[in-house]
Amino acid sequence: MTDPRTVLPDFSKKSEVDRVMEEADTHGVSRRDVLKLASFASLTIAGGSLLAACGSDSSSSSSSVTAADGTAAAPSGSTVIADNSGKLAFLIMTNQLEYDVLMSDAADLVGKQFGYSYTGLNGELDAQLQLSQFNQVAAAGTKAVMLHSPDGSNVRPISQAAEQQQIYWANVWGTLPWFTPYEAGDYWTLYAQPDEFLVQGEATRVLAEAIGGEGEIVRVTGVQGNTADIIRSAGADAALEDFPDVKLVGELSGNWNAEDSQKAMESLLSKYPDAKGAIAQNDDEATGVIAAIKAAGKVPGKDILVTGADGTDLAAERINSGEQLVTTANIPAYAGYFLVTRLYDVQNGWKPKAPERMLQWKSIILTKENIDPYLARYVDSDAEPFNAKLLSHVESPDNWDMQVDMYPMDLDVLWTNIKKPAGWKNPPAYQQAVDSGEMEKVAAEYKQHYKADILGPVPS
Repeated sequence: MTDPRTVLPDFSKKSEVDRVMEEADTHGVSRRDVLKLASFASLTIAGGSLLAACGSDSSSSSSSVTAADGTAAAPSGSTVIADNSGKLAFLIMTNQLEYDVLMSDAADLVGKQFGYSYTGLNGELDAQLQLSQFNQVAAAGTKAVMLHSPDGSNVRPISQAAEQQQIYWANVWGTLPWFTPYEAGDYWTLYAQPDEFLVQGEATRVLAEAIGGEGEIVRVTGVQGNTADIIRSAGADAALEDFPDVKLVGELSGNWNAEDSQKAMESLLSKYPDAKGAIAQNDDEATGVIAAIKAAGKVPGKDILVTGADGTDLAAERINSGEQLVTTANIPAYAGYFLVTRLYDVQNGWKPKAPERMLQWKSIILTKENIDPYLARYVDSDAEPFNAKLLSHVESPDNWDMQVDMYPMDLDVLWTNIKKPAGWKNPPAYQQAVDSGEMEKVAAEYKQHYKADILGPVPS
């Protein structure tokens, strides 16, 4: 894999974006457009003059991605953070992932609304580097941490350190299988992700039907051992059982990025030139898959149909143009909004019920048919895509609105195809919530508090 430290500057710093725009002479190009190109995924295809203009002297990727100078003042009317420095950090899996770049941007924005100063750190797909980064931000007085781990191997030591130092933290995807917030203590307040098994199956069904229910398909998977990758594969495999004439003939890892995915797809096409479809396990990988299809002299969206996952800006634009068939629109900004809001709430005295500590949301299956409202709200608009105040139980105790279809996780579905450790049993708090009916009650409560449609206008 190309080392991002020798390729890309830190595009989430405003000064770096401005420098690149000036050196590349990008007259008429918005900062938002440059941020889209900041994803290594897009640069695999875009290449050329912008990459050359960027140079190779970027700052270390373990440095701050976005950091406020000092503690930001709380906005008018907000609740003052009760306990701490007001420092918030996001341990990012990799800045090669467009999803993480967009999630970081959202976390920075929402954090400022709630009075946080924000720091994002690029983990370079290295869980041990992230553990070191956690210790660094903890030493600096940070009391609210977000994590996107590549493989979950750092989740247990981070949870132990957070409990000892009273640091609230929350994470998405890539967690440690069969280890939950219930076992770790109160300071691991949330594990969240979309309902990957369900929506990846639905996206795969769209692909199978689009190729006429027969033919060869290939798959480019994510980081080996990543729990999100495993459950996405499981969801797709379950859907393919209904299409016996669709044959998944080969798969290779693309490590969640476009460069490796392009190489993987090139190898797959050399072995399976008659493939009619390709499952890319995320949208950055779909970027590389599409590049490989073009390099092979074929037309993406016509000769080979491509699925993705996450709902990045680039994927939405490709669906609109016809190059990509479908994605599971997890909406990158939402994870940033949701995790920051949860950290703010627990720091200000709100206590989640047991089922609220492991939550998932139903993503939109995004195709050409429903792309227009998605583009209008999440890609082409500079307005905030969600209302952070309404997400907060502290700021909106009676009329909170999740703004997505959210519900508690089922642990057996969450870790499909991942063997339980010997003697493992459901944590008592989780099992009690199941036995008492609290799971169903929380699911019904959250259904009532999904008020603003995910493809409708932003609630006010």
